[in-house]
This record gives sequence, C-alpha cells and structure tokens, in this order.
Amino acid sequence: TVIALAAAAFVAAHWATGLQDVWARGMLTFDTLWYHGPFAARIAEEGSVWGMHFTDPLYLNWFYPENSELHHGAGGALFGGDLFSPLVNFGWLGVALLAAWCVGRPYGVAPLSLTAVAIALDTGPMVPREAGTPATDMAPVALLLAAAAILINAWAARQSRPAGPTPEGGPEGTPTEAPDEGRTADPPLADRSPSGPPPAAAMGAILTAGLAIGIALGTKLTISGAAAVMAVGIPFIVPPGVRRKAFGVFVGGVAAVAGFWFLRNLIHAGNPLPWLREIGPIDLPGPNRGLEGRDDFTVAHYIFDEPSTNLWSSYFLKPIQNLLGPLWFLILGGSAGGAVLAVWRPRSPAVRLAGVVTIAAAIAYLFTPLTAAGPEGQPLAFGINLRYLVPGFALGLALLTLEPRLTPERLRLPLLVGGLIALFFTSFYSDADVAWDGDFVSVPWALLIGIAFVGAPIALALLARRGAALAGVAGAAIALAVAAIGWERQDDYFANRYERPDEFRFQLDEAVRWAKPSSDLRIAVAGTSGAYNQYGFYGDDLDNRVQYIGRDLPQADFRAIGDCSLFRRTLNEGDYDYLVTTPKLDLNDPAIATPSPEGGWVKGDPAVEQILRSGRMSVFRITGELSPEGCGANRRSASPEAAGSAAGNQ
Repeated sequence: TVIALAAAAFVAAHWATGLQDVWARGMLTFDTLWYHGPFAARIAEEGSVWGMHFTDPLYLNWFYPENSELHHGAGGALFGGDLFSPLVNFGWLGVALLAAWCVGRPYGVAPLSLTAVAIALDTGPMVPREAGTPATDMAPVALLLAAAAILINAWAARQSRPAGPTPEGGPEGTPTEAPDEGRTADPPLADRSPSGPPPAAAMGAILTAGLAIGIALGTKLTISGAAAVMAVGIPFIVPPGVRRKAFGVFVGGVAAVAGFWFLRNLIHAGNPLPWLREIGPIDLPGPNRGLEGRDDFTVAHYIFDEPSTNLWSSYFLKPIQNLLGPLWFLILGGSAGGAVLAVWRPRSPAVRLAGVVTIAAAIAYLFTPLTAAGPEGQPLAFGINLRYLVPGFALGLALLTLEPRLTPERLRLPLLVGGLIALFFTSFYSDADVAWDGDFVSVPWALLIGIAFVGAPIALALLARRGAALAGVAGAAIALAVAAIGWERQDDYFANRYERPDEFRFQLDEAVRWAKPSSDLRIAVAGTSGAYNQYGFYGDDLDNRVQYIGRDLPQADFRAIGDCSLFRRTLNEGDYDYLVTTPKLDLNDPAIATPSPEGGWVKGDPAVEQILRSGRMSVFRITGELSPEGCGANRRSASPEAAGSAAGNQ
C-alpha cells in the first residue's frame, strides 16, 4: 500500500509541475485558447449553455458536448476569472487514482491496479496537455475507470458471500474465496448473472455507472464507443428477468447528464450528431460538411486502405515511443493482455464486461476521426491525438492486475517495485518529461503538492473511522486552507497571466497584452491564427465579448466571409468596439502563417482607427459604422485566400 501510494503521489507531483507552469504564465495549450476557454467564458458571460458559440470557420466544435466547459464556466462566474480552471483536472486525477485502487480492491490487488493506472496517467499524452489546463481528456479516463470500478465492486461484494441465508461473508471488501491460481475460466456472462448483487444494489450500481459514463460522454465524444458497448453489455450481467430494466436504468443515467447536448444539436441543426451526413440512402440535415481544418483521416485508414511499412515507422511508431517511453510495448501489450484475460478468465461478469469495453474502446479509437489527421500519407496529428486511446489502455492495465496467475501474493511486492521502475522510465524518458524541466517548475514544491494531494484524503479516511463529524471538520479545514492560499496568491496568477513575451505565435502577444486589463469590450476577431488564440482576448475578468467574424448560416453552420462589403456589414451588425486582424493559419503547416485580407478590407474607412500593429497583426478601434460601399474593387474577392493576395499590406 505504501509503495502504491508513493506512485500516486509521484504522479500527482508530476502533474503539479503543470500547475506551477500555468500559475506562472496562464493556460496556453492550443485547444484551451481555441475553444475550451472561449466556450467557458461565453457560458459565464451569458449564464446559459443553449447558444452556439462559433469560434472559427473550419471546424464544427460548437456541436461538441460541453460538460467540462460548463464546470469552467461556473468557476468563471463564481470567481470573476479562470482561477478555478487550472484545478479542475486535478479533481479528475483524484477520481482516476481512487477508481484505479477500487478496481483491484475486491481481489486484494488494489496497490497493483493503482500503480498500473498511475503509469498510464504519467505518459506524454496526459501530463503536458492535461495538468493545469481545461483540456478534456482526463475526465473520460477517470470516469471510465470509475464506472468499471463501481460495477466490479458491486458484483464482487455479492460473490464474496457464501451461498445460503447468511448475508455476511468475510471482512468488508475482502472475498471469502481464496485466490485460485489454477482455476478454470468462469461460465458465460448469462450463466453467471444470477450471482450478481441483489436487484436494488445492482440497479444502484448500474445507475451510478451510467451517470459516470454520461458525464464522460458529455465531455468528450471519443468515449462514445466504450459507452455504447457498456450499454449493450449491461443486460448480460444481470438475471434475464431484469435485463430490459437494467438497460433502461443505465441509458437513463447516461442521458441525464449527457443528453442535453445532443438535444441542443438536434434543435439547432436538425441532427443530434451533425457530423453524420447520411445513414445509408438517407441524407441527414445539418451543415453538410466535415472538419475542414485538417484532412480527418483515421488510423484505420492507414491499416486497411493505405497500409505502408515506411509510413508506420515514420509517423506512428516514433510518436508512440516518444509519448509512452521506452516501455511502450509493455504498456500497450499489458493493456491488451488485461482486456483479453478479463474476457477469457473473468473474476466476475462485471470484470468481463470491463474487458469487452476495453477492447471496444481500442477498436473505436481506430475509426475515430482525426486520429491520423493530416494530408494523405502524412498523419501529422497521430501523436497529439493518441490521447483518445488513454481511457481504454488505462482500464486494460488495471484489469491485468486482476488475473491471479499473473499476480499471486508471492509476486506482488516484486511487481510493485517493477511498476515503480516502469513509472520512472515513463515519466523521465517520454515526452512527459518536459513538465519536469519547465522554466517555472520547482520540483521540491511539486513533490510537496503531490504528497498533500494523496495524503490529505487518506488522512480524512482514517479520521472517518473514528467519526464522521471529525473527518467532516478536518475536511472543511483543509478546504478553507486551500481556498485561503488560492485567494492570497491570486494576484500573482493574474499578474503573470499572458504577460510574458513570445507565448503566442504570429505576433499576437501585443494584442493579448492589450486585451489583458480590458473589461466589457466587444471584440471582433478575423484571421484563423486569431481564432485559434482568441481566449487571450477575453481579458483577466473573462467579460469581454469576443467573436470570430463569419457568416451565420442555417442549421448552425458558420463559414468564412470572402467579401469586403459583407465583412463590413457583419462588423456593423455586431456593434463591436475593436477589431483584431490576424494572419491565416494552416493546421497542416502550423509553423507558417499566410496573409489574411480583413485588415486591408477595413483600412481607409473613417470609422476605424489602427491603434496597434505587430507584423501581420493589427488592432483597430471602431468608432462608428463602416461603409459597405467603401470597399475598393481591389479589395473584393470571392474567397479569403484570393483576397489575401489583394491585401498585400496584411
């Protein structure tokens, strides 16, 4: 137990380096600045999640479910800024670590399951992107583990009791059956289902698991494959007479916390999943376009349609090695083995279901859009989107520890030591190591934060054994202490937030620093590099109204404006105070920015005044209505790309 808790504290310390970095300069990850932050700020501003916030003309991310942004928006509304946001993923980290412990708890291997998942949480796809940011990949990991742990514990508790009228077995959470390293495989799910928990307990566990999966699905669509398979599998772990009810209870839990977002899409776009354009011969309503910022190839495309050994070695194997470290084959192989063993030799029907879900999550990942995004033959986004696979392989690693032949009691201490070694190699010899080397990182303080993060809940749990009231008082004291420290240090955070030079690409730093102290402004943004960095324009108080300028179309579509007159009219309709024009950004070649025409479209109009310029970025004050008729012929164009050549001064 001590070794496993040390592993958990080590992971928390590594994540704390990300918190230190954010505290020193603000949240700067790409998706944060592009849409996570803007969605949250708009929710805080409007007090509503109903509207669609169009952030750019290339993707359709306003249709994404926004459970996570709702959390951050609530924090923004409560605290008048994003002080709360860097802490949210630490909450999900705590849920994930607790769930990992609980997966192995009924079978006496909780330290092993915790250490196994700790390795997954300390990899390159997680630490640099998730720690201290509003990124949404940590929540699905935590919630899939939580749903599996809830079901596994409910079924194991029933199995631990002897047959007959006596309701009690061994000590709570300890199975009375001795681990049998040579036992045969369990009977099929349907045959084992009567040995599950009593009906009321089963339905309670199923409902709670459904709520967990629903929060995950309402946060990230990449978990949808695992969610669908768990829903289909739930009826097979209960007696035949209650299968329909079990399915309804689980789906009801999912719908209660995820269904709103799909209903919103249905009403706005006529389609709950607007990315789907057709089902067989049936054309579906919606924007009728895909994710246009990058070619949205999948990993499956390069397995089945365009297999290439050279391509795999160049674009797939190297990112896997970089992101997971030198033991990548043990991580992925161990996860696959855990899933297969959970199906082949399950400790309970719930364990088998978790194994099936793990396999389904891996298969769904292969067909998930953008997993190999980039031009044909250049899956440039494979590495950055490997994070979509983490929920499945984290669960698979936890399930691996449940196989008694692999984890007999005599081997558990050596296995734990081996797990610590694997954790060390993953942390320091993968892309995750960049967090240790940050300019603003203090490793001693990070270790102290990690120890406190794990130690405080354990102390509360021990106090709770003496009395709930004592634990409640201690918990309140800890919460007040954390709040007091945050309140006392918030000035440092806001003083440093987006203040340092060269944090934003394409000469956007000066514009962000200009917007930083501002409040209650209406700011228009043009040029896609500005769209992908627009969160910086909301100001420290998050109460500027920031909007990328484009065409609002039916069925919640949003496109670029390719005409000077229409652009000016749209600015007039929005009653904006300022316009920030920025260069165009090609996500397939993000190192190079190209001209975007909007600055040339407004220059010369008496209603605008240029107050700031840096390279291709300009900030204009809007003092009145622009004249749509004032556009010169050389500034008209049918497309932004063509207009860029006409506006050479931009």
